[in-house]
Amino acid sequence: MKKQQVIYSKAAAKTGMIALGLAMVMACSHTTEEAPQVTKEGLNLVNSSSSALAYERAGVDFNDYQKVLILPSQVAFKKNWERSYNSSQGGSMKRITPKDVLSIKAKVADLFDEVFTQEIKENGTLEVVDKSGVSTLLLKPFILNLDITAPDIHNGSTIRTYTKNSGEATLYLEVYDGVSGEILARLIDNEIIGNDSFMQWANRVSNTADAKRTIKKWVETLRKQFETTKAKTM
Repeated sequence: MKKQQVIYSKAAAKTGMIALGLAMVMACSHTTEEAPQVTKEGLNLVNSSSSALAYERAGVDFNDYQKVLILPSQVAFKKNWERSYNSSQGGSMKRITPKDVLSIKAKVADLFDEVFTQEIKENGTLEVVDKSGVSTLLLKPFILNLDITAPDIHNGSTIRTYTKNSGEATLYLEVYDGVSGEILARLIDNEIIGNDSFMQWANRVSNTADAKRTIKKWVETLRKQFETTKAKTM
């Protein structure tokens, strides 16, 4: 039990450090002029848009990599999300508990891992493997600042909630060399989860469907950035 607690504490500390670094980056407006040009690890800013930032290590030839190992994702809610959500619900039956939060985090992580891995297998140019080695990229995904507008929990409530979107989240993805462990790239992409153009009934089905579309969009962003980088070194 003590060993498990130590492992959890290290994972939580790592997520906390990532979240802190992300908060500093997200404070910028994501323009090339305002985003950090070079990270403390020596990664250079190569792409900046309204929602995404991409950093890479100079001199890396990504054409040398044919495989990818995807580590299990970690999920962190937006700061004070549980308290803010419950405050908005008053005394209704839709209030959530710490147990609900842990359950949602686990489900989001499982969904992300499943869809993210499947999309890379079907649409990527890299072979997905379960063991790191030569010519292998190691991906470490974090889902941060998760903000779910209307979580669908089993509480016996018959109240329907209508929203314009399912929420918001940020993908913080780090890419490492599978042998040396050197960090090669970082992708930060903040997305609205859902359509955001009309009101709809928020439930478990709609939330899951919106999340899947967002994950697929993240894979597409990663694929385009990877292909652009490979093309520059050919």
